[in-house]
Amino acid sequence: MPARRSCCVAGVSLTWLLFLLIPSFSGCATILFRGNELLFYSKFSHCHPVAMPDSFSADGLRRIHRLAWIVRALCLLGVAIIGTLPFIFWAQPDWVAEVAAKTWNLRLVQLDLRARLLGLAASMLPTSVSLFALWQMWALFGCFAQGELLARRPAQHLRRLGLGLCALAAAQPLGQTFGILALTFGNPKGERQLSFALSSDHYLALLFGLLLLALAQVLHEAARVADENAEFI
Repeated sequence: MPARRSCCVAGVSLTWLLFLLIPSFSGCATILFRGNELLFYSKFSHCHPVAMPDSFSADGLRRIHRLAWIVRALCLLGVAIIGTLPFIFWAQPDWVAEVAAKTWNLRLVQLDLRARLLGLAASMLPTSVSLFALWQMWALFGCFAQGELLARRPAQHLRRLGLGLCALAAAQPLGQTFGILALTFGNPKGERQLSFALSSDHYLALLFGLLLLALAQVLHEAARVADENAEFI
């Protein structure tokens, strides 16, 4: 569950933050969007060049800096919880049996050390993907904290974060499938189970991942335009 909540928080926080990062251009430079094309117009006559960082207000930069450190702190908390919870869960047979009966509807399971180690290995699939996504989020907001906003590096981290969320949408149901198989593999023939289930959480993870991939492409194009504008000045 912590991994699923982190998906939603990641998508909402990044969407809101990137909405704040759209600069206002006036005078000599204008950015327009037409379909999937990013158009840049520059007038050289009677133009007063303005450096890119000045496009952001001091108050806006302070808010971004403060938000960046809050999100990075939450990333550390997420790593601590998501990274340790599988080990705690699979180390307690009673907890595993309760989840298997109430959540996975398993009547007969094996709770020996071998079965629980296989279950732990299965849970490492979504756990590792979640940790990768948190790492990319940590790096992304590290760029924001340093004032690196419309640049290629944060766009790259945002793209990797989107890919991580898309991968998480597949890793979560696969991890559950392998976990159920690990608990029932030692059962007599006919009692072994292999199930694959999808939920709205997996759909939302995929949706937010695709959203972040699109935003990463927009940020990459904005960074390219900013670099071209800097060359003109």
